[in-house]
Amino acid sequence: MTETRFVYLLGPAGSGKSTLLSSLVELLGQRRRALSLNLDPGADWLPYTPEIDLRTRITLADVMERYRLGPNGALLASVNLTLNYLPEFEELISAWKPDYVLVDTPGQLELFAFRETGARIVKGLGGRAALLFLIDSFFARSPTDFISMLMLAASVQTRFNLPQLNVLTKIDLLQPEELERVVRWTEDPDYLSSEVEEEARGLRGEMAKGLLASLSSLGMPGTLQLVSPLKNEGMVELLASLERLFGAETELDLGEEDHRE
Repeated sequence: MTETRFVYLLGPAGSGKSTLLSSLVELLGQRRRALSLNLDPGADWLPYTPEIDLRTRITLADVMERYRLGPNGALLASVNLTLNYLPEFEELISAWKPDYVLVDTPGQLELFAFRETGARIVKGLGGRAALLFLIDSFFARSPTDFISMLMLAASVQTRFNLPQLNVLTKIDLLQPEELERVVRWTEDPDYLSSEVEEEARGLRGEMAKGLLASLSSLGMPGTLQLVSPLKNEGMVELLASLERLFGAETELDLGEEDHRE
């Protein structure tokens, strides 16, 4: 039996994790058995109905009241409490026997990515795991902001040491020339460096170019997946890349060509 593949969506607050997950579940469901797992206890509303939802066990409001914590402390406590429910989640996932589990992580990236609990959750759920790191298109309008997001993406990959795709979301909010500029940044680090020189002087510019040099030595920026779930742009290509990330030969590769036509 094929081992379940877990895809964890991470990114700064507002980068579009839940929206992208909703579209991916729908698209994957056409060819694979996929389910969604929400690990954000503070989400008031989601654009999908998760098959497994941490909020049915604990909510941010409950933790605030029970432990007399403020919102930030309650978020941290809620993520830590998630570990108590991993055996139950594992049992539910095993019963469903899905090909994919798409995991919506807390909106505050640092709670999952930079604390030990996140790594323990990934290890506890098992299966084959990969990451999607989301970059809001808002940060693709400035070369220095873009480099900062790439460094954050590299930090996340270092923390988890898992296969990772970096995804630029909300591309429908960019003008065609802005999107072409971002694509060129990813293909030509020298061009990106020259853009930094034009935008930033002094310490900020030197720091950005130093970060870019470090990223380039690691093979980044590299390929950046460009998507707009709301416009259904780039979704087939993203899914095909995700399948290839797991080493799967899939008809989606053909579907990707059809989609372009």
